[in-house]
Amino acid sequence: MITLNIMPRTLLIVIILITGVLFRLALTANGNFLFHMDSARDMVDVREMVILKKIRLIGPTSAIDGLFSGPAWYYLLSVPFILSGGDPYAAILMQIILWAIGGFFLLKLVSSWGKWLIVPIGFIWIASNHIVLTSFYAFNPTPVMLLSPLFIYLLFKYLENGRAIYGIFTWFLAGLFFNFEMNFGVFTPIIIGSLVWTKNINLVKQKAFWMGFVLFILALMPQIIFDLKHQFIMSKAILRHLAENSNANINFPVRFQGTIESFYNTFLPTLFNSKLLTGIILVLFIPIIYRFFKNGTKEIAVLISIIFIFVPFLGYLILPVSINPWHLGGEMAVLLVLIAFLLKKLMDGGKLDKTVSLIISIMIIFLGLSNIVNFFINDFKKTNEDPSLYRNEIAAIDYVYQKAGDRNFKVYDYLPSIIDYPYQYLIWWYGLKKYGYLPADYAYAPNRTPYISNKESFSATSESLQNRQDSDLVFLIKEPNRNNTRSGWEGNFIKMESIEKQKLGSLEVEIRKEIIQ
Repeated sequence: MITLNIMPRTLLIVIILITGVLFRLALTANGNFLFHMDSARDMVDVREMVILKKIRLIGPTSAIDGLFSGPAWYYLLSVPFILSGGDPYAAILMQIILWAIGGFFLLKLVSSWGKWLIVPIGFIWIASNHIVLTSFYAFNPTPVMLLSPLFIYLLFKYLENGRAIYGIFTWFLAGLFFNFEMNFGVFTPIIIGSLVWTKNINLVKQKAFWMGFVLFILALMPQIIFDLKHQFIMSKAILRHLAENSNANINFPVRFQGTIESFYNTFLPTLFNSKLLTGIILVLFIPIIYRFFKNGTKEIAVLISIIFIFVPFLGYLILPVSINPWHLGGEMAVLLVLIAFLLKKLMDGGKLDKTVSLIISIMIIFLGLSNIVNFFINDFKKTNEDPSLYRNEIAAIDYVYQKAGDRNFKVYDYLPSIIDYPYQYLIWWYGLKKYGYLPADYAYAPNRTPYISNKESFSATSESLQNRQDSDLVFLIKEPNRNNTRSGWEGNFIKMESIEKQKLGSLEVEIRKEIIQ
């Protein structure tokens, strides 16, 4: 505590963040990150947007058929795409940077209650199982979690001093959140509006409030324009979904229990999967939050955090939507503010309260350090055979090209999800980058209806094919048969001569040869 009091607050925050960045770089080094269906699909779309200079009005698909997220995620992804020449790892680095930005404002916020809080909250932000996942793959809801502390900070400053810049950026970030993850973004106007109404109604009379609101609407305009151009496809999708899942069919006791379980099951890995720590904090929240409202809501940051969590919780009870862990990322990040407030209030109490606060802090630090040490002892530089791991996919592509020997070939790949976005992207990007040419054909199976937009722009040119000898080789990259559909897929190649099979971790690469009639 004495050492912490001597050390400047900003320096302590920077040390925590540098530690977290280095930890994440070690976690994802040497291609140790996931490049799965969702992240690869987004890179395929960004490739088309950047290379072919096509403006996007929508982003990734949602869980509701016919409803699409906003395009902000794609435009954000385009920055690392352009800077790196399409390297998928650049998207991971971008998310690490967003983690550091969110962490800075989180720790800056909680340190106003005591510099010592930077350490326990910092360890959760560094090593939490749930938060660490944001560095393993690029995913459109992830920025909501990583930037929620910034949202809380901006809204806190706006309510506190009414400066226009804070209000405008709060609304702008809310618009981005709606683009990134609609399941949460839809609640942001209610969060901002309710807090402005209850804490500083005079802000509504200022131009900045409405300028910010207009900025929020502008963030939604690409989706609105897309909907108008396509005969209200998204509006109809929402109405259809609401009609099929009306409140009349919702069992509220079951819904309430399911929502509670979803929040708890996401909060648990946020606190290192420690049921003991999670249980202690949840139990202690009850009297602390009760006293907070009983004694008057003087701590605006705490009120914002409570509303930030309560409004979506109430919304999920009413709206007929599924609740997945990635929908609750923002709430989990903001819960760290409430944990800091809990530790602070306990530390301000009597000897018993101080002891409990100290024990919780030590538990957090111990569990965080355990996660970090466990990685370096048990996982660092050890083989991970996950077929969706980037380095395993690259190893398969290297094997294929090396066996082809600078000759024309075809490659098809089996994924349980059928559509092969990871290989559609990596064969184009990595194959061209390292080997300088593309296969004669690459898809999930031969002679299929085109499923990649503008695929002809990312296929081998006739000149490239003519400059190389034909090998008549067909390579089959196969992921494990997780849903018992691989034998049906292999039927596409039954008439080809089997030459060789090679296991590359959990992947299998088979070489076949076309039989020329």
